[in-house]
Parts: sequence; structure tokens; C-alpha cells
Amino acid sequence: MAWNSIGSLFYSGCQWLTTVLIVRLTTGYDAAGVLALAMAVSNVFAPVALYKIRSYQVSDIHEKTSSGEYVGFRIVTIGLAALLTIGYMVATCPANAYLAICLYSAFRFIDLFIDVLHGIDQQHARMDYCGKSMLARSILFTLSFALALYFTNNLEIAIAAMIVSTLPVMSYDLRRAGSLSSVVPVFSGNGVRRLLVECFPAVLGTVACSLVVTVARQYLGMTEGESALGIYATVCTPIVLIQACSSYVYAPLLGIFASKLDRGDLMGFVKLLVRVFCSFAVIFIGGGILFLLFGDAFLRLVFGSAIAEYGFLMYAGLASSAFAACIAFVTDLLIAMRDMRGTLIANLAGCAISLPASVVLVDACGMNGVSYSIAFAYCVAVILSCWRIAHGLRELRQRTVDA
Repeated sequence: MAWNSIGSLFYSGCQWLTTVLIVRLTTGYDAAGVLALAMAVSNVFAPVALYKIRSYQVSDIHEKTSSGEYVGFRIVTIGLAALLTIGYMVATCPANAYLAICLYSAFRFIDLFIDVLHGIDQQHARMDYCGKSMLARSILFTLSFALALYFTNNLEIAIAAMIVSTLPVMSYDLRRAGSLSSVVPVFSGNGVRRLLVECFPAVLGTVACSLVVTVARQYLGMTEGESALGIYATVCTPIVLIQACSSYVYAPLLGIFASKLDRGDLMGFVKLLVRVFCSFAVIFIGGGILFLLFGDAFLRLVFGSAIAEYGFLMYAGLASSAFAACIAFVTDLLIAMRDMRGTLIANLAGCAISLPASVVLVDACGMNGVSYSIAFAYCVAVILSCWRIAHGLRELRQRTVDA
């Protein structure tokens, strides 16, 4: 878990660093806006590629599905996500951003394929493999992006360099996961259909969840321009590091949550749930204090005085990030409980609220309105998710009593 946390944090930091480099190594904020758009669009259908299989996989404590089936299924879902991404891009994005979006999506799809290999590592208690992989990928893609951008001043070439630098590490992950279980893809018709049907509601829910952020950011870009979107993304991206810390708390525990449910240890489940939320509170309160004390100085040091004047965006961004962390956790917990319908209901509610909230709040509050609308939509989704978790625990307790 320590290796995984270090590697994941470093990986998130380097992803943020690319948004710093794009500002430092290019003139104006247009390239930063295109990169932010490419990141946002790639995130829309990343849940389709993931198909929430990592959460399902690591909570599959009796290994009802083989590792090869998980690998084969991930290849199928990545192909589907690629087609959907292209369709969404053509329908909603300016033509000058097409190449950047396609390249960044390819980079993300490689990352998502590696994720299923890390699921095998986690199932066999070797998350040190995950951490070492992320450390290596972080260093390579950051250096390649920086060097390509410096020498060519071309965003598309820089993203292509990131793709090339990631491939050797994917080979490492294949070897490591293959030493624990078979990574030969298995395309079983029955297995693919079962996973497609069982996880489909959760996938729709996570797509709806990611659309909350994308809708708010795209509305800002449409109303105030790519430059405003670039400024917002640049200032708020460091907050992702704090949000990432929250995922390191709960992600390794999903198998433990599933084990407690399997044993009927509902009290242990609830205690662990409370501990996770308390950990979130410590992380985000601590992050808020750090931003209050050092946020402006940090922005001046990293981005210069031109960006530092927008430091006020960090505080609303931190609130939205806290709710984003909470919805990610309770969504994965519902999947571990196999309540796929619950993930769909909660996240669809948040998505339905996001567009009207964005229109009202972005028009009223400008760039901060993006964070306010995200926080509001995710708050609604978290409340509904917690209700579903409580409902599931009550049903399980009643079945235990009846037995």
C-alpha cells in the first residue's frame, strides 16, 4: 500500500505538472485550454473503458472471474470507449482540437489497460508493482512531454511523446502481472456478456459522474472562452493531488469491505466506513490550511504573478474536490456491495442537476461557478449513495436474522 500510495501520488503530481509545463513553455493560455479540453473529453468515456472492473475485480474475493477474462474484457471496453470518444468529440468539440483529443485519449487508454493488470497485482497483495510502475511512467511521460514541447512548441507532438514513453513500462506490468496469474486475454462470449450486463448500470453511473465536471468546464469554455478554461484548469489542477490522496485511503480497502460483507461483519464494515470518511476530513481540512497559508506563494512560484491573481479559485475548487472524492468512494463501495442500480440512480441525479446548476452558477459567479456547480451536483449524488448503502446493510442484516 505504501508503494502504491507513493507511486500514485507521484503520478498525479506529474499529470498536474504537464498543465504547468503547458503554461510555462507556450505563449498565452490557448494550448492550456486545448489540453484541458482533451483531458476532460478523455475522461467522459474513460468509465466505459474502465467499466468499473477494477472495483469489481478486487472485490471478487472468490475469483469467480479469471484474470484472463478481466484482461480480455478490458480490451473490448477500451475499443468501445474509443468509438464513443470520437463520436462525442466530433459532435461537441472544435475541429482544431481533434488531434490533441485523439492523442491524449490514446495515452489514457494505455493507462486504463495497465489498470486491469494492477488489479491482478492487488488481488495477489503486490501493490508494490503498481507503485513502481506509476513512478516509472510518471518520470518518463513528464520528461518526454517537456522535451517535446520545448523543442517543437507543438502540443500534439508532446502528447505523442508521452504515448511512446509509456509503452516500455506497459511491458514491465505485463511481466509482473503475468508472474502472478495469466494475462493472456480470454474473450469468452458468456463471460463478456455477464460482465457487460452486470456492470452496465454502474458504468452509466460513472459516465454521468464524469459528465458533471465536463459539462461545467465546457459551459465555462463556451461562455467565457478557452483562455478562462485554461486559467481555471491551471489553478485548480493542484487540488487533484489532494483528491488523489483520498483515493489512496480507500482503494486498497475495497477487498476488505467485500470480505466483511461476505462474513456478515456489518459492524466492522460501518466502523471502516466511518474511518474512511474521517480520513477524508483530515485530508481536505489539512489541504485547505495548506492552501490558505501557502497557496498564493505556490502559484506565484510555479505559474508567475499573472496566474497568482486567480488564487481565489482554489478554495471553491477544494470544496468540489472533496465531494468528488466522496462520490468516487461511495460509488466504488456500492459496486463492492454489487448494488449497481444504486450507482446509477445516485450519479444520474447528480448529472441531471449539473447543467442547470452550471448555467446558473457560472453565469452568476464566473470561473468559481464551475466548482460550485460540481460541488452541488456531487453532494446530491453522495446523499443518495449513502442512502443506498444504508438500505443494503439493512437488507443484509435482515437476511442474517432470518437465517
